[in-house]
Amino acid sequence: MSKVRWGVIGTGSIANAFAHSIKHCNHSELSAVYGRNKETLQTFSQKFDVAGINDIDELVTSNGIDAIYIATPHSSHFDYALQAMKNNKHVLCEKPIAMNHIESMVLFGLAKDCGVFLMEAYMYRTHPQTFNILKNIESLCDTNQKVEINSSFGFHAEIPKDHRLRNPMLGGGAIMDVGCYPLSMSKLLAGHILKKSYADPISIEASGNLDETGVDSNSKARILFSENIEANISCAINEVYENNLEIISGDYKLSVSQPWHCGQFQDGHSSIKIYSKNKLVDEISYKDEVGLFTREIDHASECILNNKLESDLISHADSQSIMLWLDKWRKELGIKCPHESRETSQLIKSKFFSTQNKKLEGIKIDGFDKDFSRLALGCDNQTSDIHAFAMFDYFYGAGGRVFDTAYIYNNGMGDKYLGNWINSRGVQEEVLVLGKGAHTPDCRPECIKPQIIESLERLNLDKIDIYCLHRDNNEIPVSEFIDALDEIKAEGLIHKIGASNWKLERFKQARDFALKENKEPFTILSNNFSLAEMIDPVWPGCVAIDNNFLDYIDQNNIILFPWSSTARGFFIKKKEIATSDHFSNPSVDEEKRVWHSETNLKKREICFKIAAERNIEPIEVALAYVIQSSKIIFPLIGPRTINELNSSIFATSVNLTDAEIEQLTIT
Repeated sequence: MSKVRWGVIGTGSIANAFAHSIKHCNHSELSAVYGRNKETLQTFSQKFDVAGINDIDELVTSNGIDAIYIATPHSSHFDYALQAMKNNKHVLCEKPIAMNHIESMVLFGLAKDCGVFLMEAYMYRTHPQTFNILKNIESLCDTNQKVEINSSFGFHAEIPKDHRLRNPMLGGGAIMDVGCYPLSMSKLLAGHILKKSYADPISIEASGNLDETGVDSNSKARILFSENIEANISCAINEVYENNLEIISGDYKLSVSQPWHCGQFQDGHSSIKIYSKNKLVDEISYKDEVGLFTREIDHASECILNNKLESDLISHADSQSIMLWLDKWRKELGIKCPHESRETSQLIKSKFFSTQNKKLEGIKIDGFDKDFSRLALGCDNQTSDIHAFAMFDYFYGAGGRVFDTAYIYNNGMGDKYLGNWINSRGVQEEVLVLGKGAHTPDCRPECIKPQIIESLERLNLDKIDIYCLHRDNNEIPVSEFIDALDEIKAEGLIHKIGASNWKLERFKQARDFALKENKEPFTILSNNFSLAEMIDPVWPGCVAIDNNFLDYIDQNNIILFPWSSTARGFFIKKKEIATSDHFSNPSVDEEKRVWHSETNLKKREICFKIAAERNIEPIEVALAYVIQSSKIIFPLIGPRTINELNSSIFATSVNLTDAEIEQLTIT
């Protein structure tokens, strides 16, 4: 393939600009356009002499098209991108790529899963002017002085309420339409100064005015990237701004009058002005003979022709971070995305899991009619219905079949999110629910059944496949716990039983009693087990397993569901994809208290070394170590993002050598 054959979704002004610009591309050609309005579709197709298609399925399944450009309102981006990717079409999508960071997270995960290129269309990122800006702020990389990044994008539009700019269902508002430009630029510049490809903010403070429709008409935000770097950005759809960029540090100032359009409306002429002590000392002019849109199209085409899945100029991680901070910016103004409810979410309606490749094979276990998956997904890390559906759908689509919940998870919302998903998807006969209850201070036999009944009501299920006591209570004989669980099992409310955070002696006593009395014994254990040894309990009452316990469960075919199987982020170098702040994220103090022993730090060093040699992530090595410890071990994982989930799934395919395991097994 010497040229990428493009299809365009949309017939508006931005689609027209794309069609004009592609004529001057070296590696691209326009083949077809899709539009819902037959009249405008015909006008567009005749104007650019391309096929006009009125059926979206016909466009995305066409053998004559390699890539799709999406030039429609924000609210349609997720659905169109999904349809294109599941038909193996590469995608260039107008900004913002989705309605919220959950949708964008799914799109980036699926793009890699489908093996297709996906890029968010920030044209200025491909222009030489932007490269010149980055080159001329390199002197700030080592400065100790404060750096201010000031930028704006605002215009005045006289438009009706149902126009896309004012309609919340179409992703209206200044922040979504043009605020993404100064936000994305600030992240790029702050990142360059910090010697990164982009920077994640530390905090954001915002003010603004809301339209009567509920979207923002204008807004200002102050963003902190570090102690010395801050950005002040503004956007509007009801007010004309300077639409410029300034970077100020001490006596130094860099000023750009056309940072977003790069001279597109000045016959390609643009310039960067550099001041020292308020005096102009340099002006870097540029005359673009190619065109802003043309550059972006050819950049995307070159990436596709070189078999890249993402752009180096606007990576998936960068776009995901931008989307997350757009959400945070809107949240500061009290704006809630209308596509985040179960009733309106395109993500939930899409059932995108049907397009995925199954990576986790089903595992048969004696005593169960349902297949296990090597990993079990924790249900305590989801922050909303849409987040839960995104994570559960993706895990299920990848072959995940075991879900871990508990009576206390997320104040009961863990059960509810999981139950909503199971019943919505109709997978009751396919997935295994690992439930837990009787946590301290309710670790008493009389508390077990009421909590099970309440969990079943939340889950809207008739039975819990595996039920574990969440804690132990040494003041109560093990016989009383076994008697209570045996009665509940006889009523059909639970299938198999086990314990979480029990010590070997008590666990063994409980099993011995049950077997002697012909009652259901513990066949499941869920204690902490990871490459790092827990030196202090994460939470009160937590118990890890040692080698003696491992020997016991192997000898007695006990199924192990180890929690914190990757030591709560101890083996992560950095966050690769931004995620929202979460109530259960571990603190630095916790990490030091729980994991920072001399042995664990040495293990981490060896783990990082093995990962570097294999060109994989350290956390993948750490999880592979746990998986290879037993054939009936099913690690509990708690990813917040699909990127983290994919990393865990990949670890199941990592086969550590005996020599590597020996290196990691130090005491």
